[in-house]
Parts: sequence; C-alpha cells; structure tokens
Amino acid sequence: MNNLGKRSRVASSISLAIATLMASPLIAAESDYELEKITVTASKRVENLQDVASAVTALSAKDLINSQITRTEDLVNLSPSLTFQSGGSDNASSFNIRGIGTQSYSSGVEPSIATVIDGVIMGRSGMAFNELLDVQRVEVLRGPQGMLFGKNASGGVVQIITNDPGDTFEAAINSKAILSGTDEYRVSGMVSMPVSDTLGIRVAAFTTERDDHINNVFNDRDVNGSKNKGGRVKIKWQPTDDLSVKWSSDFSERSGECCQPQPRSATPTEAFFLGAVSASEDNDSINVSAELYNESESWGHSLEANWELGEYTLTSISAYRDYNSKSNQDVDGTPLTLLDINAGESNQTQQTQELRLTSPQNQTLTYVVGLYYFEQRMNRDFQRVYHDIFGNFVPTFPGLKFGSQYEATVDSISYAGFGQFEVNISDTFRLLGGARYTNEQLDFEFEREQGAGVYAPIVANQALYQDSTKDTDFSFKVGAQWDMNKDVMSYVTLTEGYKGPAFNVIFEMTSDNTLPVAPETSNAIEVGIKSRLFNNHLVLNTALFQSNYDNFQAQAQDANSSAFTLLNAGEVRTRGIEVDFQARPNEDMMISGGLAYIDAQIVDFKGGPCSPRQVAINENSCGGNSQDLSGKDLPFSPNVKFNLSVEYFMSLGGDHELVPRATYRWQGDELFSMDQDKEKSQDAYGVLDISVRLESLDQSYSVTLFVNNALDENYVDAIIHNNIWAGSYDHFYSAKSERTAGIDFRYTW
Repeated sequence: MNNLGKRSRVASSISLAIATLMASPLIAAESDYELEKITVTASKRVENLQDVASAVTALSAKDLINSQITRTEDLVNLSPSLTFQSGGSDNASSFNIRGIGTQSYSSGVEPSIATVIDGVIMGRSGMAFNELLDVQRVEVLRGPQGMLFGKNASGGVVQIITNDPGDTFEAAINSKAILSGTDEYRVSGMVSMPVSDTLGIRVAAFTTERDDHINNVFNDRDVNGSKNKGGRVKIKWQPTDDLSVKWSSDFSERSGECCQPQPRSATPTEAFFLGAVSASEDNDSINVSAELYNESESWGHSLEANWELGEYTLTSISAYRDYNSKSNQDVDGTPLTLLDINAGESNQTQQTQELRLTSPQNQTLTYVVGLYYFEQRMNRDFQRVYHDIFGNFVPTFPGLKFGSQYEATVDSISYAGFGQFEVNISDTFRLLGGARYTNEQLDFEFEREQGAGVYAPIVANQALYQDSTKDTDFSFKVGAQWDMNKDVMSYVTLTEGYKGPAFNVIFEMTSDNTLPVAPETSNAIEVGIKSRLFNNHLVLNTALFQSNYDNFQAQAQDANSSAFTLLNAGEVRTRGIEVDFQARPNEDMMISGGLAYIDAQIVDFKGGPCSPRQVAINENSCGGNSQDLSGKDLPFSPNVKFNLSVEYFMSLGGDHELVPRATYRWQGDELFSMDQDKEKSQDAYGVLDISVRLESLDQSYSVTLFVNNALDENYVDAIIHNNIWAGSYDHFYSAKSERTAGIDFRYTW
C-alpha cells in the first residue's frame, strides 16, 4: 500500500473511533447542548462552514481565548496543516500550509500564504505576525485560493476577521500574566458604543511585554524579549437599510533586544571563542558583542462599503497600509567583531482596491464576481560590516569582499478580474467553477557600495542594476458538490494556482542573477466530506488532497560564500489527508481537534543547495556546492501533526461553573532547510497545556489558571548553519520551550 493509502487508513480509523465514541449511550436523541453552527466567509459570502466546498479550519474568539492564543504565529497550535517558518525576525518568517510557504526573504518575492485582515491582503510576510486583537474569528483556508484571494494565496490563506461596532454598549478588559518560567504580561481592552441610530464606534487597544529569555554572558544581559503595543478604531455608519459603510484604522509597534540565535553545535575554533557558553540542543545562552535590536511598526486604513441592490450586494474595499522594520544581528555569534548584519530599514507601502458583486443564494446560478487592484513599493537598505579579531577589516573570508551596503526599491502593480459560481442542478447536487485573470508588472532598482572598512571611504560602487518584467495568467477552478443527505456533504475540486514572477533582490546581486524568476504555477485536486452526525453532537470533516507546483520558487545559498540565489526549483508535490472534528458527547464535555498527515516532497530539483558541512565532507555528492534534491522532503512540514482538546463543565450551582481543560499537540520530525542537512532537523515532540477556568454562566467574567508546556518539553523554532564557522549550527530557542504558569482574567460589560 502506498503512503497516501496508509494515511487514508489512519484517518479512517480515527474517524471510526470518534464515531464509536459518539454512538455511546451518552448521546440523547434530542438535547439543548448541540454544537453551534459555524459561519465563515471563505467564499467571500457568509455561509455555514459545513456548506463550503473547501478545507477550512474555523476558530472562534472563544477557541482562541480558551487556548491562550494571542498572536498569529500561535495559530499553528490549533490548525495541524499550518506551520510557522521562523527566520529570527518577522520579515524573514512566514506561514506554511500543507508544506507550501515562502522559501526566500528577497524583497522581490511575494508570500505563498496570504494573510487577510478584514478583507485586506497583507503584501509581505512580516505584516502577518502581530497580536490578535478583538478578533471575531480566524479562518485557515488550505490549498490554493487564487480564485477569490489572488496571487498571494498560491498555498492558502490565513483570514482574520475582527469585531464590528454593535447596536448596544459593550466593553471588555483582559489581563494576562505568566509568572513562572518566561514572564509575560498582556493587557487589552475594548469599548463599543452607538453614537446614534445609524452610527457606531468600536475602540480596542493592547500592550504586552515578554521578558528576555536568552542570557548574553558577554554583558550579563538577558535578550530576545519583546514589547508590543497597538490599537484599532472602527466606525460603522448605516445611513439607510441598503447601505453600510465601515472605516477601520489600526496601529501596532514591536521592539526588543532581539533576535540572536544560540549556538547549537560548534567547531573547536568557535567553541574556544564562545567561552562560558556551551553549544547544545537545549542551549539558551549567547556570548556576543554586537548591539541587538528588532523593531517594526505597522499601520493602515480601510474603507468598506456594502450596498444592497435588491437581493444583490455590491462591496467595495479600499485600503492603504504602511509597514517599517529594522534589525541588527551578530552573525559570527561570538565576542569577536567578525561580521555584523544590519538589516537597516525596510519600508513597504501598499494601496489596494477590491470591487465585487455577490448574488443571492436562493437561485439556480449563484456567484461572486469582482475586480482587484494592488500596488506596492518596497524600499530596503542593508549593511554588512566585516572585522578581524582586533576590530580591523579583513577581506579574506570566502565570498565576503568588503564592508558594504545596498539600497533597493521594488515596485509591483497587479490587477485582476475574478469570479466564482455554483450551478444548482438539483436540491442536492451543484457544479462549481471559477476563474481569475491576472496582469502584473514588477520593477526593481538595486545599487551597492563597497568600502575598505567601517569608517573608510567608499572605494567601489557596484553598477546600478534595474529591470522590469510583466506577466499575465488565467487560472480556473472546477468541481462538484453533493449533499449525500441532510447531514453529510461531499465535494471534489480541481484548482489552479499562480504566484507571479520574482527578482533576486538580495545582497549579492550581479549581472548573472538579475534575470526574473519564472512564475510559480500549481494545480490541486481535493476530495472532501463534511458531516454533522448524531443529532448535531459531532462535526467531522475530512479532506484528501494532492497539489503539484511547477517552477517552485526557492532560495539557494552558495556553501562557500554568503551569496544567495533565487531560482525555480522545478517541481514539488504535497499530498495527504486532514481531519477536523468537534464533539459534544454530553452536556458536560466538549472534545475538539484535528489531524494532518502530509507528504510534502521535492519532485525535481537537480541544482539544489548544500550546507557548508555537506560540502566539507562531500555529503550527498555536494562537492560541486549543489546536489540533486529530487525525491527529498520539503522543509517546515512534519509528516504528522495533530491536536486534541478536552473540556469538562462542572456546575458550581447558581451562576458559575468550573471548566478544567487539557490540550495536547504533537508533531513528527521537522526539517528546517531545503538542503536536507540532517543537523537542521528536529525530532518529534508533544506539548501538554492544562488549565482550569472559573466563569459566570452569562459570560460576563472568567478567571483562568493555566500551565503551558506542563511536561517541560524542549523544542526550537528553527535551526540554521552559521555563516562564519562552517560546520557550526545555531538555533532559535523557543520562548515557549519551558513550563510556564499564569493567570488570565476577563471582564465584559
């Protein structure tokens, strides 16, 4: 039996076990504790999750609160197909879905996973990682979503929907403190009120601080913490029954002495200079002399108008966003001043406009059609400074020519027409379809200056490189949906995906690598079943999928230099099976969870990168600094990942109840690099979180005591090789990789 067949058998066994549990005498024929119906906007119209012919993980505000999820990167705890690719800073990090994510941090490459906040796509990966403030729900759409969400969604979408102003006064305050382990404090609040019969306003704000958890023995300071603050104002105006207008403005700021990786394994030479720091798999100390910082600032405005034209709805979303970041890192990782990387400042601005028409659902042909415009400018300056052990410039490191800096500007413009429809052949059978036409242009300018030292005058100016490229694409979606009975729906879809051309706008840019990288295209087939069983006490959804990506855009690094190359890696393939479930076997218990069994593989990549260690020992025929990666695993995609949560509701009499909760999540081995270096792989691990919540039955307040990572399981967010000490490795020790205990208090008016 092949791997996919084995995965199907495993998922079927799990589904059968859940169904057997639900068939127990605990289930009554009728009850008042049925599962609530979940509504989503994955198809850009409000629908019941069980009616959407697509694999979607929907997380309510209650799900996020009860699971202690306060930041977007923590969503991976509740969505098994979603993984977080940490690069040490927001700009170098990204989401992966079903093994597909952004494999380059070049300014000329767009994300593979789109993050959408209140209908506005975030143009760069760094904009995706922030606090979840006053959120109504989060939807994780798995697989290519280009029909409705565009070229930034070739692998999937993380969609965040925040709360709107209401018709009545509301207010809430939340205070969270972790007092054991890595100290963390978070305070957030919200006020929503009607100003008049037609106008309402909602204001939300937060501040949070996580203590530094990595010790720098060089100056006996703790680093790698963060301080965040931000807020949002929403105004809703409904002058008539047919027209509503929403204005939203938000701001967030993040700063900290961050983010320096820690030595994991060291060559004898590096170990000598590390001094008191001992490289190991659980090392949480560094010994560096450079100034460390990682700062970002994000703000934006959007205007959404919905106009009811009879039974049709015309929607317009206009938005502007601005994102700035800067950071500095000690690359050699020792008290020596060999190499510092000052990422300088990166600025991204974007303007977007979406116009769409949504038909009513109670007709033979239902559809969403629209137009989309996206304009973006990226400005970045970047510096490298090289020294010897006495602080003097030394130009002899392989591939490192001079202390230097570059400035780059990347402009992109994209516009598209799109549509998605359903044809109701009968009451139980529907045909599905969709198409998107995309036209885009990408331009860049790049200039680098090379000097003979930190304070020396410029001795060489690299020629100004500039180029542009254009491309058009027509992609489609077809499928069918069949209601097997009133509680079970099945579907099959075939979807094409598209990710536009890119330029290799990074530090080592020469005439050899200024040619555009070809667009990345994909096709995905998905078969799913969604069911509500046992008198609506069990929701069980299963998806079987396979996606093939041609001209996959990947980043390779020369093992003997610091030069990176952006290239088309040929073909990659991801396939597997996913299961999501929620069960209410009786009035006192809630069980929920999910499973992802994913085989993400490189099908064809003959010129793949090698790590310095692989070259040194000629591992995998890396003597020529490259290797054939065909048939190898994609990074950042454990084969198996699952989560399981159990809550038990205990009445205390009167108006209160006590809710013990346990959540366990587990993932298999994870590879952190395309080069397949076994030293950049993490073993499987599992994390147990436990809590007990005292809450009022009217949901006006709650107090939660929690212990996260109760088993004190050690894990890291990423493993990288050191660019100075060939054969040495660093990791980013997770702030959550130790047992923490705390309290969470919430009050709502």
